Amino acid sequence: MSPPRAPGFFRHLGLLWGLRLQIGLNRGSGRPHRLLAVATFLLSSAPAAFFGLVFFGLMRWRPVASSNVWPYFLLNLLCFVTAAVWVAWPLLSAGVDDHSELSRYAAFPISPFRLLIASTVASLFEPRALVFYAPLTGAALGYASVNGLRAPWLAAVNYALFALLCAAWSRVALHAVLNVLREKRSAEILGGGFALFLLAASLIPPIDTSWLTAVSEAGGMDTLDMSLIINAAIALSRVPPGFFGDSLGQLAHGHVRIALAEAFGLGLFALMGLAVAYGLLLRFHRQSGRAGHARKDSGDRNPFARTGSRFRTLVAREALDLWRNPRARLLLSVPFVLAILLKLLSGRALFAYLLGDSADAWLMGGLAVYGAIVISSTFSQNTFAYDGQGFAVFLAAPVDLAEVLRAKNLVQGVAGLGMALLVGLFYRVYFGHGSWVDFLCAMASVAALVPLTLAAGNFLSLYFPVKFHASLQRRDKLPLMASLLGIVAAALGSMPFGWAMKLAGKSGPTLQTVAMIALSAGLYAVLYRLALPLALRQLEQRRELILRAVTRE
Repeated sequence: MSPPRAPGFFRHLGLLWGLRLQIGLNRGSGRPHRLLAVATFLLSSAPAAFFGLVFFGLMRWRPVASSNVWPYFLLNLLCFVTAAVWVAWPLLSAGVDDHSELSRYAAFPISPFRLLIASTVASLFEPRALVFYAPLTGAALGYASVNGLRAPWLAAVNYALFALLCAAWSRVALHAVLNVLREKRSAEILGGGFALFLLAASLIPPIDTSWLTAVSEAGGMDTLDMSLIINAAIALSRVPPGFFGDSLGQLAHGHVRIALAEAFGLGLFALMGLAVAYGLLLRFHRQSGRAGHARKDSGDRNPFARTGSRFRTLVAREALDLWRNPRARLLLSVPFVLAILLKLLSGRALFAYLLGDSADAWLMGGLAVYGAIVISSTFSQNTFAYDGQGFAVFLAAPVDLAEVLRAKNLVQGVAGLGMALLVGLFYRVYFGHGSWVDFLCAMASVAALVPLTLAAGNFLSLYFPVKFHASLQRRDKLPLMASLLGIVAAALGSMPFGWAMKLAGKSGPTLQTVAMIALSAGLYAVLYRLALPLALRQLEQRRELILRAVTRE
């Protein structure tokens, strides 16, 4: 009897995408789950329609449409920003565990090349990808409707090649991050990479933003020296993502051959990205199949030798689990990388132009709040599963689950506050700006956010427990309701900072601003204390349900 015929290329794509859909439904099936999947996709993609229409209207706006410079500059700028966000997203979101096919399908009868093509093409149609390239899509359509293109089919081809270019290099970033997190010394590698990035950024001269001050003092954009914008547009068109924006301008002027050459450039760099991503994927598969390093127990390195009490032992265990979690290490680096990029791109000067003396408080507090939110959304909202089989160990051990939850909350809260402290100090030293009032505003904003996210995370962990594999093999998707509730909690926790800074205006925060945020932090802390006993009672009642959810295979 001959063996069954292996699926063809397109059959393999269909099977993989179907499995991705089932994972996205959290193993649900049937019509209600399909309708929920459609509703989730539409809701997550809704901002794309808004951004697309805004930039479509912007390109048709008379002052822009009648200019020979601004449409060209905006198209090339959008190409660069779109590609940069798309490629950097695996680092900014630390969403590396969402791409479970890299390790889950390693033993499947499918070649790594087909797996790469399947994941790359699928990434083009994810909701976040639609949001990423919606502004550029709207701007390109608006530009074409005003100027007319000689070969519209070539513009469509270049658009597809640009999207493939972004998706391919996004795979490169994703696979590189996954390979780093697979390494035994991932913390040292991330730290060394961060130090090298900091050194390289210090050697690159920041972008000159003195024209912002000149425009402000001269009285408007009409006095702007357009040579600055022209030079910026030309520079952006010479990097691979800018080939698409430049090709639209060339087609509008009838230069089809130049647009064809830029199509060749887009395709070439896309293939280069796929080749690098393929090599990194092969390395990841080799790492996944390799046995782990043997570790020897050492009495002097026992972290629990001097804990003294059961609660301190639980706190020490939680802190070690959080530090050894590869994703936590990645998340800790994100605010610092964003700060370096802000300085490299002279982002502070732009914020200072828009926000006045409040710019440093907004930036320092925004970076600290962002870091605390990604930590809480990753760990606080899945507190019983991110350490693998930890919850099963707690149930088998003679410990009170109330102490376990308190220890987890303490470590997660201190992690958020500690990261905010480091971000604030780093900002002050690295930028050389920001008063102690700005620093206090940033600390108070995180102090207001943490209690609310912990309280919300406790209940989300109780009612929406999902399995998380610390080895990055798989993470079940959160249901839509849990994601929405987490977003609402983060928004409410950030609201005191936003309101207080809005009242401060451009004149900068004062001690009254700090007091307003601190008062909100106190109220949220009281709310957390009131909600904790209820969460502890629900934990005892739902312990078996949680265990089945976080340990299922």
